[in-house]
Amino acid sequence: MSLASVVGIIPVLLVKDIPWQIRVAAGGAILLLVVFLVRGALRCATTADEEGIRVRGVVRQRSLGWADIQDLRVEPNPGAGMQNHAPQVLTYAYGPDGSRLQLPYLDDRHVDVDREVAALRAHWERLRGAGWAHSPAAAARIDRHAARQIAMMAGFAWTCLSFIPLVVLMLLPLFVSLPGTLETVLAPYTVMGAGLPLVFAVTSVLSYRRQLRALNEAR
Repeated sequence: MSLASVVGIIPVLLVKDIPWQIRVAAGGAILLLVVFLVRGALRCATTADEEGIRVRGVVRQRSLGWADIQDLRVEPNPGAGMQNHAPQVLTYAYGPDGSRLQLPYLDDRHVDVDREVAALRAHWERLRGAGWAHSPAAAARIDRHAARQIAMMAGFAWTCLSFIPLVVLMLLPLFVSLPGTLETVLAPYTVMGAGLPLVFAVTSVLSYRRQLRALNEAR
């Protein structure tokens, strides 16, 4: 964030056509934003006590009482493959309506996830109260979210696998004489611009429908 602030401030200060007061004000605004984000990131935390779980984020703090939690789950991090040193799994608490709340730092990069989640689950089962019960509506929403996440990962996987075949199709007009219409369809901007999103959309939808069908059969 500090590096980003330097990169953002220097061009603003070097612009000659803008009055220096505006340049200084814009640079100060960027610097204040970075300080706010750094301070917020350092304050992020997940804490738990006899009342429930509290999550302190960059901007706000949220809490869930033990009786309000429908589930605690460790899930794959969808962005792990695109970020260096990113955690492979993240932990979420699901609220009474099935919405999920990420628990910061409760991941395999910072803690022993299995041990910490097992401790949280033990406290949850002990402190949620005798009247606690699974909410069918929340459970259905949680299952749909899990199905969407699996579908998204399947879509990304199939998109990556289709890259080389699409490149071959894109290069085909260079080696083979094709009709004008087909040559237009196999143009690079068409193959890559439409082919990759189409593969992702089709495979994601098919995977999602398959997951929903499996969930309905399980019920």
